[in-house]
Amino acid sequence: MAGWQRNGLFVTGTDTDVGKTQVTAGLALALREHCSVGLWKPVQSGVEPGSPYSDSYRLWAGSGADGAESDLVDGTFSWPLAPWMAARRVGSEIVYDELVQIGERRLAEHDLLLVEGAGGLAVPLTAERMVIDLMVDLQLPTLVVARTGLGTVNHTLLTVEALRRRKLDVLGVILNDVPKPADAQMIAENVEMIERFGDVQVLGVLPWLAADAEERRDWAAWREQWKQIFLQRINMEPIMDGLNMRRNER
Repeated sequence: MAGWQRNGLFVTGTDTDVGKTQVTAGLALALREHCSVGLWKPVQSGVEPGSPYSDSYRLWAGSGADGAESDLVDGTFSWPLAPWMAARRVGSEIVYDELVQIGERRLAEHDLLLVEGAGGLAVPLTAERMVIDLMVDLQLPTLVVARTGLGTVNHTLLTVEALRRRKLDVLGVILNDVPKPADAQMIAENVEMIERFGDVQVLGVLPWLAADAEERRDWAAWREQWKQIFLQRINMEPIMDGLNMRRNER
């Protein structure tokens, strides 16, 4: 994959629980046809290490990644708080410079690294740094994941604006449904408003597909189903172009 400026993609969200993990897993399944894909969840909170309910476990199982689930994550804290506070509650701290160094090392180890953020852009990682600071230091193109329903226009436009202020390349927005979906007309109207006022492309709308340990036991079947949904529902061309993958395939 020689010729890439930065061989990675950062998947961020407008909030927590908007579907970043499912979208990142879908990207891995879709992009694996073109290159080897690494996955990284820098930090997560609200779960115990190794829990099947963690983002890292669902990302590992949902993408079919090689190795162990623990290989995908570098900080897991049980308190359901922002990583800075979750670490502090257990007498620990996240060393930001080390996190950046880990990211650089992981980028060097893979053809393509997909990084899943924690919550939204302004989630504190330390007393001085937020998720968006890690994004700036890694200098990766960004994909924004948002909800489909009421409130998503405001959250999405603010997220895109904040990314552009920090001079980060936004490849597009993916709307990910929730168990109680918005109606089709509202979704279409939200897409129209996001594209018009954000000058950003909505690459597709994904349905809700359960990916929890209690609801989903046959992960191989889930991966095949999710891959087909992802390829049918998501316009991959801006992502491929943004990663310079088409140029490298020729």
